Amino acid sequence: MANDRVKYHPEEHSIFYGETGGACPLCTQPILFKKVGSKTSKGYELAHIYPLNPTAAQELALTGTLMPADINGLENLICLCPTCHTKFDKDFKIEEYKHIRAIKDGFIRDATARKAIAEHTLKEEVKEILEVITSLQIDDTDTLGLELELELDAKKLSDKLKTGASNFLKRNIRNDVVDYFVSIREEMRLLEMRDQSTVKILQNQVNSYFWEMHKINPENKDLVFKYIAEWMSTRTGKSIDASRVLTSFFVQNCEVFDVSP
Repeated sequence: MANDRVKYHPEEHSIFYGETGGACPLCTQPILFKKVGSKTSKGYELAHIYPLNPTAAQELALTGTLMPADINGLENLICLCPTCHTKFDKDFKIEEYKHIRAIKDGFIRDATARKAIAEHTLKEEVKEILEVITSLQIDDTDTLGLELELELDAKKLSDKLKTGASNFLKRNIRNDVVDYFVSIREEMRLLEMRDQSTVKILQNQVNSYFWEMHKINPENKDLVFKYIAEWMSTRTGKSIDASRVLTSFFVQNCEVFDVSP
């Protein structure tokens, strides 16, 4: 029995459109158009990632691929421009299916992370730390003795990033720690002198958000790192670059990517 195509509400279309950033995720062409003096027109179609009613050839290509529990569910739909949609359907290839499925899964992960930002609070004092990071000149940072300290602690950091982390992430964290660790640690010390509970609460908040993101992306430390930094930046309204630096500090000094026993 053939599956029926359903009609999606405007709110659902907004979700589909919003997750693409306004461009076809395959060819990057805009999917909304507005001509001078006319209304905005829709330049996309909703494509089923797993085919709504697979042809014999599609069924063969999808052998071993689990069909979604809800073929018309939002998780199985994606905005594509008409050209890419037609090509995907008419010239169906399992490689393209996996590629589009991965893009959609990324959209879902991003949406989950954005939702979690609203649910996880962050101490206001983080703004002060981020402002300090932003104002620092690299030459101002005191790295004397830090290289030795990091060498003594290198195994812990290396173990934290042994799996699921790209070489770029490992390098960036290492560089951020060398450049900013002493200054951030001093700022943390000053905060703790003002209010002993502040730093502990902050560490718990970061740890809580880390585990929330780790649950979604257990094998991808690059994504977890990215989402933590974006959470800090969004909650504070401060620089994403400074937020990445502070995230690196928490990786080095707290239970972010903690080493399994």
